Amino acid sequence: MKKTFLFISLFVMSLFVVACGTTTNKINEKPADNQVIEDNNNAGTNGNNGNTGTNGSEAGAEGTNNNSGQQSGSNGSDEVAKMDALDYQEFSLDIDYGNHKDYEVELDREDDNNRVEAKLEDDMNGIKIRGSEAFNEIYPLVEQLTITRDTTKEEAIKEVLDVFKQDANYQKLELEITFKDGTKIEFEDRK
Repeated sequence: MKKTFLFISLFVMSLFVVACGTTTNKINEKPADNQVIEDNNNAGTNGNNGNTGTNGSEAGAEGTNNNSGQQSGSNGSDEVAKMDALDYQEFSLDIDYGNHKDYEVELDREDDNNRVEAKLEDDMNGIKIRGSEAFNEIYPLVEQLTITRDTTKEEAIKEVLDVFKQDANYQKLELEITFKDGTKIEFEDRK
């Protein structure tokens, strides 16, 4: 009951603030590309500008943002459209270099809630980012990949290492790709 009252109060107050702050009568105006939109279930950006983190937090210096406790999804329609253009529904790469040095990338187009989740963790460079910021780093790389269902393990590993500019001197590499038709390929390599 208190939550409902609080929600209604916040909604009324936000309408009042919006009404007071509007100087012209603009009906049906779309939000700007970099405007932050929040709802009760999740928060994200409605754009793809690379400067706003998942919950509206500013990106840290040199692209590093240690917001690992924040939600990693983004509801940016631009990101969903870009993922729809790929052959991949999900992409996951985990490279273990030993001594607690990992390189982990995840990109996931979730159909059930029309969102994209993205995560990039690079222990060698101290990078831990999620949401739109991670998407902006990962997507251009995944877009370059030509891995298909018929690609051999060796070809796939070589291409991923080349595109993501990772060292081939790893202890363990795991690559999982789910294609739009639901087909899943998994490669694991240990040295």
